[in-house]
Amino acid sequence: MAFMTLANAEDVFDNGVLVLTDDNFDEAIAKYDYLLVEFYAPWCGHCKKLTPEYEGAAAVLSAQDPPRTIAKVDATENKAIADRMAIQGFPTLYFFNQGAKMDYTGGRTKDTIIDWVNKKTGPVSSEVDCDKMQSSTADAKLALSYFGSFDTNLYEAFMKGAKNPSIGEKYSFFHTNDADCASKYGVSAPGIALSRDFDDSPLAFSGASEDELVNFAKGASVPKLITFSEDYIEPIFGDHQSAVILFTEESDQAYQAAFK
Repeated sequence: MAFMTLANAEDVFDNGVLVLTDDNFDEAIAKYDYLLVEFYAPWCGHCKKLTPEYEGAAAVLSAQDPPRTIAKVDATENKAIADRMAIQGFPTLYFFNQGAKMDYTGGRTKDTIIDWVNKKTGPVSSEVDCDKMQSSTADAKLALSYFGSFDTNLYEAFMKGAKNPSIGEKYSFFHTNDADCASKYGVSAPGIALSRDFDDSPLAFSGASEDELVNFAKGASVPKLITFSEDYIEPIFGDHQSAVILFTEESDQAYQAAFK
């Protein structure tokens, strides 16, 4: 009688990020139901910029219940898997859901990575009580909240909006049947409010359809005044938002105060 012994090597982590190689990549994809993977090159400037954000996201995601894991592959050292994944630029990020590969379409900051992974691995909207609603929306950069009966056309539009990829990856969604809680957000049940950690908040949604909710959320997702970065390319130019742009390398100038 012959026996075959299979010994799985222990997972190796670098500052909370799972390290994958040609040898353990397929094993990890099979082991983890959900896995975000960064393919990088050590010399890549964009990769170096992403590193602290990626590691920060890994720390938060691994401490959640249930925990989530994110990983990385040095594509210059592990060319077999890089070739198999058709990696042509750095960093390239793919998300594996039950082994199925899909593009990562989130941002490059800690919070946007966390939000994107949680959206892909959890319910589109979390049912909460009023206390949890208040603490959750206070902690979220962007959130949409529904108040009232779950048997309404507005609730149906809300849940469709939560599944809509154009806002579903940017916003956190919460719902409660506590109608009295709505007044804390300036709406009445059934109603929807938008919370954000900038400018005026919360904002009351006055529409009724998924399309109206999506357009409302898109328009409210960018602060009135920002220092432009790549995270704003899609919400401004991709969504055809109107913008006035000041190009400058100076600081503390009178014209900048006037612009503000």
